[in-house]
Parts: sequence; C-alpha cells; structure tokens
Amino acid sequence: MSQGQRRLAAIMFTDMVGYTSLTQSSERLALELLEEHRALVRPIILRHNGEEIKTIGDALLVEFVSALEAVDCACDIQEAVARRNLEAAPVKRFRLRIGIHAGDVIRVAGDVYGDTVNLASRIEPLAEPGGVVVSSQVYEDVRNKVGLAFQSMGEQRLKNVDLPVLVYRLEQSAQRPPGVVQQERRRIAVLPFLNYGSDRGDDYLADGLTEELILSLSRLPRLKVIPRTSVNAYKGSNKTTSQIGSELGAGIVLEGSIRKASGKLRVTVQLVDTTSDECLWSDSYDREANDILSVQQDIAEKTVEALRPQLESGEQASPPPGRITDNPRAFLLYLQGRYHLTRHSEAEVGKAAELFDQATKLDPRFASAFAMCAQCHMFLGFYGFIPPSEGFERARPLLGRAIELDDGLALAHMLMGRLRMDRDWDWAAAEAEFKRALEISPDSSEAHYRYALLLNDLQRNSESLEELAAAEELDPLSVAVNQVSGSIMYFMGRNEDAIERLERAIEMDARAAFAHNNLGLALCKEGKVDTGLSEIRKAIELDPNNAMFRADLCYALSTSGKSEEARDVLSQTAREFGSTRIPPIAVAGMHACLGEKEEAIEWLEKAYAEHSPYFASLRVEKWFDCLRADPRFESLLRRVALG
Repeated sequence: MSQGQRRLAAIMFTDMVGYTSLTQSSERLALELLEEHRALVRPIILRHNGEEIKTIGDALLVEFVSALEAVDCACDIQEAVARRNLEAAPVKRFRLRIGIHAGDVIRVAGDVYGDTVNLASRIEPLAEPGGVVVSSQVYEDVRNKVGLAFQSMGEQRLKNVDLPVLVYRLEQSAQRPPGVVQQERRRIAVLPFLNYGSDRGDDYLADGLTEELILSLSRLPRLKVIPRTSVNAYKGSNKTTSQIGSELGAGIVLEGSIRKASGKLRVTVQLVDTTSDECLWSDSYDREANDILSVQQDIAEKTVEALRPQLESGEQASPPPGRITDNPRAFLLYLQGRYHLTRHSEAEVGKAAELFDQATKLDPRFASAFAMCAQCHMFLGFYGFIPPSEGFERARPLLGRAIELDDGLALAHMLMGRLRMDRDWDWAAAEAEFKRALEISPDSSEAHYRYALLLNDLQRNSESLEELAAAEELDPLSVAVNQVSGSIMYFMGRNEDAIERLERAIEMDARAAFAHNNLGLALCKEGKVDTGLSEIRKAIELDPNNAMFRADLCYALSTSGKSEEARDVLSQTAREFGSTRIPPIAVAGMHACLGEKEEAIEWLEKAYAEHSPYFASLRVEKWFDCLRADPRFESLLRRVALG
C-alpha cells in the first residue's frame, strides 16, 4: 500500500434499504431490483464525474474529486429513485441510503483505502431511507456553494472509529423532486367531520357520517377514496386543503361539520379542488336529528354530480349506491355502534354489539349491521374477552345472513375470510373469501392486509409482500397497515423493514401496543436488546391483560440469554391461569422458549382442543422454533392442514 497514490477525494457509499432481508424472501425480485438500481445510478455518477470503484453486495463505493460533485450526485440519485418509484408497482420500489466523507485516500490497483473510506462506510447507515448524510468535512466544503439545507445530527459514535464524528443530514424537503406527490383528480379524501355541538356524546354523528360517506363513495368504481385510517390523522388539523391534498395525493377534499341542538341538526359541507383551492360545491342542511340518513345520501349524490367534470372526457360518474337501510332509527343505532366499536375495549365493543343487534331488529334486512355485529363477537373471542368458540360461533350466522342479504358487501366477505382462517382453519375457503372481498372492493386496504396475513401464515411470502404493498399504497397513514406490515416483515426476518414500519405506526399512535411489542422483537433480533425489551414492556404496560405480549417478552428474554427473567414471566402467568383469561397457546409458547418441549406440546394440545385462533400462525411463530423437528409438532401442523 505504501506504493499507492495518495490524494484528497470525496467518497460516497450507497446502500439499498432492506436488501439482505429481501433476498431471503424473494431472491429473484432482489436481483431484479439490484440490476435496476445499478442501471439507474451509474449514468448519474458518470454525469457528475464520479468513478465507481467497486460494488460490495448491493452497495456502491464511488470516488469524486470534489465534495460538491459528490453531494450534487447524491441528490440527483435520490431524486431519480423517487421519480422511478412513482411509476413502479409498490412491491418493486426500493430506497437508498447515501453517506459521504472527504479526506485523504490511497489508490492502489484501482481500489481506494484509508480512514476516509472507512468513515464514509460508517456514516452511511445513519441516513434515513431515501436520505443523504455527510461528515462535517463535506458540510464545510459545500455549505456555501449549494442551495440545500443541512441539519446537524450531532456527534456520533461509530464502530471502529476512536473519536466521535460530527454528522449532518440533508433535509428531506431539499431532496424531494418536484411532483413526487401527484394529486389525482379522481382521488378523494373525506376529512373527519367536526362536531361543533356542545355535547361530546354527539361525536358519533360526525364520525359516523364521515365513515358512511367514505364507504358510500368507495363503492364507485371510478373514484379512489382515501381510507378512514389515513384521513383520521387530519382530525382537528390546521393544515389547508391544498396541504392535505398534496400529502395524500388527493385532488379532491370533502370536508364538513355537524352541530346538534334542541333535537335539530345543522350539517355544512363543501367539496374542494386541492390543486386550485376552488370550491366545487357546498351546501348546508337544517334537519331533524334523526334525518341524518337522508343527509348522508344527499351529500353522496351531490358529490358525485359535482365530480362529473373531474372525470376524463367520455366517462360517466356512476350514481352512489342505495341506502344501507331505510330505517332512520336503525341507522342512528348503527352509527352509535360504529363509534363504540372503534374504542376497542371489552365494554365498548360489547356495547357496540348490543347497538348493532338493536339495529337489525328494527331493520331485519340491514346487512351492514349484521356484519358489524359479527365483527364485535369475533373481536371479543379473538382477544379472549369471551371463549374463542363462543365469539366465532356467534358471528357465523350473522355473517351468513349479511352475505345472504347483500353478496356485494365486501366487509362481510372479509370477516368470513377471517372466520374461515382463525376458527375453521380452512385456508382455501378463507382465501376465496378474501379474494371475493377484494373483487368487490379492490381499494380496501384492510382486505389487502388481512389477505397478506393469511399468505404469510401459509409462507407464500412473495404474494404476501404484494398484498402488503397494495395496502401500504392505499392507506400509508394507517396505524393498522403499518403494524401488520411491520409484523409480517418481522416474521419474514426482514427486521430493518419491520422496525421502519413499526416506528412509523408508533409515531402515528404512541399507544399502539401491538406496534411497541413487535418493534421490541425486531430490535432484539438486531442486537438492540435493552431497547427492544423496553418496547415489549411498554406494550404490556399499555395492555396488561395481553398474555401474548408476555409470551413475546419471555421469548425475547430467553433468546437474549436472560433465561431466569424469562422463567419469572412464565411463573407469574402460571399463577394467574384460571383466574384470568390466558390463551393456552401463550403458555405453550413460554415453555417452548425455555426449551421445555414436553410442557409446550401439552399446552399446544389444549390450544388445539379449544380451536385457538392463534393456530393460524403456527408455522411462522418464532416461539416454536425449537419444536420444528419434533414429530408431535409436525402432527399438529398436519391436523390443521399446515403440514
């Protein structure tokens, strides 16, 4: 090396986010994206006078004479990737991290060596997906020469580097190419209606009207309606309609308010073009409080009429579907039921079931109320508030009645898919129901991620990833979508991707216990044990009665060399069994984590006897890794048609 050429240079490292995990789930797709990445990036490097020194797996090591050229090149690369992702199918999108450092290098036989190269490789992982980070040396060279904004990340301790290094990141807004978010003319966001009344007990009217308008407009084939879970992020927001439209890619926003007083109801609504801030239509309604059903129908009809000019020439807007019920009182009970169901506690969901049941008695042909009542019973059974068999068997005739009344009700088919999956262990029937739900409602993010869960349980990973990508594209701001996506990534071993999505879910809802729990598992797998255990304990703090979280804590402790602490978790759970509703499969998982195979098999048999809905995940659940080769475990898998 002493004979090499020594010189000053800027060194850039690029790296594809989550590439290693992707190769484990779909090697063909990983190689395809790697080639696309290189074909896209290499001409940009040449245009900025960079020299590609070598590839290191999915990473590129590039040398520049000038730090300014390196930063300009990095920005152009990230912009090109962002533009490319706009046109790519969700499953074929990729993102890069880029790190740049400048200093002394030694050039030997076409390769480069030295601390500068090492430091550039160490700071690159500090970049966010789609981001660029630079050392203080690069920052000082370029800060007065480029119209870009940098933000200090402070001094960072880097592996194999003695002293802390001051690092800066290029602000994301500076990297975003013009037009990355394109507001589609037929993509509409129904913002949460505001309750301006003095009684917070009337919130159900505002929330229910929002939900029903979303569902009604979603059934129109030529409109793309943003799901409720994404628009809920804007409840009470001060953002303008143009800002919201830009963030959601929605060309149209429907917003409104409700005020109830002395039995009277005033509803105001307006439809806005987010690209021009033009009001396309507005109206106000002064009605009796129980007339909310006709108001909802009228708003949907006038929205469709106002959107006719927004469609491509030659197309016609379909009329909105008919009323889900003709009984105003049943509709009010239905809206109240939806409101209580979203609270997700045993008492609230039980109250919701009563309200939906009352609605069906007032209108025996109210298919949506039958389906929602079934959903309440399935929720109570799945989460152990009542025995699983009781919850699912209560739901079965209700779903059958809903489908009999309205075979075009996507929710009923999706719930039937869950019943076939979690209760019947009939994987083919479950898949048929999910496909039917998606045939009816292809823009249902929940149907996509529920189907992805089934495909993950069956270890059809590439298909599961495709369904996840569809759900993420349809509903990127959904806590549920990000929780499920992160969890499936964890089961596939794609821990970096899992961490990214689960952290995003927690940013949206700090009380999302499921996200905290699975984030902890993924962090432990990445060697960040203390942080991971803290996240799992946070989940238990948020949901202390969830025995599945305790089983995950036991697993994380045992795989981190903390067997005594893991045994304490099992002992505490064993003491509570009988007095508290604890799924036998959770106890089985704890024994398996501790290597107690006999006890694990015994508790698995108990779970099988009660037809545990958690058996659907038996092939992928990591608790049972030590049992994979045990003939008794293989027999269990065969008995539930997973072997």
